Amino acid sequence: MKRLLLTLLAALALPKAVNANEKVLSEMNDIEANKILLGQVLSVCYAVDRNHITMKQKIDMLGFALNLHERAHGNKQTIQEDQMNAIGKVLDIFPDCFPEVKKEK
Repeated sequence: MKRLLLTLLAALALPKAVNANEKVLSEMNDIEANKILLGQVLSVCYAVDRNHITMKQKIDMLGFALNLHERAHGNKQTIQEDQMNAIGKVLDIFPDCFPEVKKEK
C-alpha cells in the first residue's frame, strides 16, 4: 500500500506529457497548484486513516506538500487562504486527520 501511495504522490508531482508542437508554460497556474495540494493532503490523510504512516511521516509529507504549493503558487496573497480551503475539504472526508485544526461550521 505504501508503494501505491508513493506512486500516486509521484504521479501528482510529475509534469504532464506534452506534445512537441505545443508551447509549454514554465509556470503552473494557481488552480493546478491547488489541485496538487489537495491530492497530496488527501493521500496523506488516507494513509494516516489506514495507519500506513507514522505521525512523523505525516508531518514530513505535509511539509513537502505545503512547500511545493508555495513554490508553485503564483498569487502570493492567496496562498494561506488556498491552503486552508484544501485542508477544509480534506477535513470533510477525514475529520480526524488534523486534530489540532478545528473546522468552523
